[in-house]
Amino acid sequence: MQRKRISLVVITIMMLSLLAVAIQPLAVCAGDALAIEVVSGSDSVKLTKAALLKMKTVTGNAGLIRSTGTLRGPYDYKAVTVSDLLAEVGGLGQGQGIQITASDGYTMTFSNSQVNGNVLTYDEAGKVLRIGDVSMALIFESEILGEDTLPRLAYIKEGANPITDGHWWVKSVAKIEVVDDVEDWVIPLEGLEKAEFDRATFESIATCPDTPHPTIEWETTDKQGNKEVYEGVALWVMVSMMDGGDSPQGHYRFNDDLARKGYKVEVVSVDGYSVELESMLIMRNKNIILAYKKNGEFLKESDGPLMLAGDDLPSRKFMVKQIAKIRLVDLP
Repeated sequence: MQRKRISLVVITIMMLSLLAVAIQPLAVCAGDALAIEVVSGSDSVKLTKAALLKMKTVTGNAGLIRSTGTLRGPYDYKAVTVSDLLAEVGGLGQGQGIQITASDGYTMTFSNSQVNGNVLTYDEAGKVLRIGDVSMALIFESEILGEDTLPRLAYIKEGANPITDGHWWVKSVAKIEVVDDVEDWVIPLEGLEKAEFDRATFESIATCPDTPHPTIEWETTDKQGNKEVYEGVALWVMVSMMDGGDSPQGHYRFNDDLARKGYKVEVVSVDGYSVELESMLIMRNKNIILAYKKNGEFLKESDGPLMLAGDDLPSRKFMVKQIAKIRLVDLP
């Protein structure tokens, strides 16, 4: 009996030792989780929280406004400005922007102007204040924001509590990369409601991993038989911004009842060329998309910023390029 007890004690000690060894690497992983990579061409640097703490840090509060108009925050923060992070790899030059990649693969591209703080700010009632007068920063400490969202991008201003659009607040940033600058654009929507969406909003919809309407790929061939892969968002998603289906509790809610009554979606190019699609054809149809990428690259100026694409278009004549406006016509 005594031998059995000794054996059990030995086995228990061995198991505890193995458990301690297994747990030790987890602590290292937890520390590494906050490391971010900053890249510019062949130059790159990985910055841990310890490295960020050695840089010039700023503290304060900032908030965000969702596309539904709901305000969130203010959130406390300790942060490093993105300009200081980019200085580690040579800074940001003219004609350059940045691409942010989150740990879950979500990406967003910021123009040179946006990196330099030229974005809309709002007051506590959600009304537009001005453009600019804020700095892009990376929050790495906060008592309110969950640790699982850090490091997190935001726009800040020392001594103030700026409020900016929520789609800028990229969570769990893993990589900041200097890329060629991108041109910002805005496409107006006219239907039961008037709205608009810009490049950042569209990219946010297209790349968010938690969205109920993820990026859609459409594969086709050109006249020479070469494979082409277009990426984008279903047309119905953007139609939902102007068809009266949205509610204070959510957005991108398509109005099925209105679609069944019948109307047409007019897609207009910058040169005035337009096509019309029946509401029942586009209703929750994943095979008619607004494409923004072709073969992994943003559309060229001759095609973009957006292009109508997909298997369910009546013909290739409906592949409108350089989309400038989308309207609902012949409404019931």
